[in-house]
Formats: sequence, C-alpha cells, structure tokens
Amino acid sequence: MPAAAPAPRAILMKMEAALARQALYAVLYYAGLVLILRLAGKRLAGQTTTFDLVVLIQLAVVLQTTLLEEGVANAFVFLATVLVLHRLVAQACARSPRLRKLLRGEPRPLVTQGVVLDEALAKEGMSRAELLAGLRKLGFASPEEVELAVLEETGHISAVRLEKA
Repeated sequence: MPAAAPAPRAILMKMEAALARQALYAVLYYAGLVLILRLAGKRLAGQTTTFDLVVLIQLAVVLQTTLLEEGVANAFVFLATVLVLHRLVAQACARSPRLRKLLRGEPRPLVTQGVVLDEALAKEGMSRAELLAGLRKLGFASPEEVELAVLEETGHISAVRLEKA
C-alpha cells in the first residue's frame, strides 16, 4: 500500500520551521558581520582602501553563502531579517551609549596640539601616511596645523585648526 501524502498542515509546519531556521541564520550572519567589522576596526568603515573593501566583501559573501539556504522565500526571510535587525540595532545604539560604544567603538584623538599620537595610530591600525592623507583631505598641510584630529566612530577623521597666538 502506498504511503499517504503528507497533510497540508504538516507541510506548512515544515515550511515554517525552515523559514524560522533561515531567520536564525540571518541573525547569526548579522552578528558575524558586526564581529568582523569590530575586529577590523574603525578605519575599515571610513578610510577603506580598495583592498580593504574587497576583503570585507569576500568575508561577507563567504558568511552569507554558508548561511543562506536555497529558495526565494529563504532569500526574502534572510534579507528581511537582516534589514529589520539592522534597524533595531541602530535604534538601540541611538538610545544606549554603552551599546553604541560596544558595537561602534568611540572616537580616538590622533593629533593634539600639533603632535601625532603614535600610540593611538597603532591602536587603530593606522599608519602615519594614512593620517597625513586624511589631514590633507581636510585641508591641512601637516599635523603641526592641527589642534585636535580625531578618528570618529564612523572611521572618518575630523580635525580642528590650531589657532596661532
């Protein structure tokens, strides 16, 4: 006697479980991306070289390929979950300075009173040449012209001109 066809309810439950699993994978993917970005440092966010960008994209693709199951419904659930999660994390960071610091880091001074803080550059994985390039973009010929330069949590450098007495 042939096996009975699965009941529609059993099929729906199986589909729901598969989509819930895909949503969980999307959460893991997002957490993995946040971890990769934090390990890479703020520089990757704002002072990205072409090589940095290629590496970041490759890491994200490998992570996604590992966690994304086949099918349009899975792709939709994956994307929707990541987008909703990102929105929720952004709102939570706006409300919680602690969470914002944990996930995004905090601004770090790189130059004070015209003096480059080499220890800060080392902690951020930034070379003096990258700092000088960032300052030139802002219109400074040298660090001696800078009262304060900061690597912001976005990865961009901001600077204030040193006032001559």
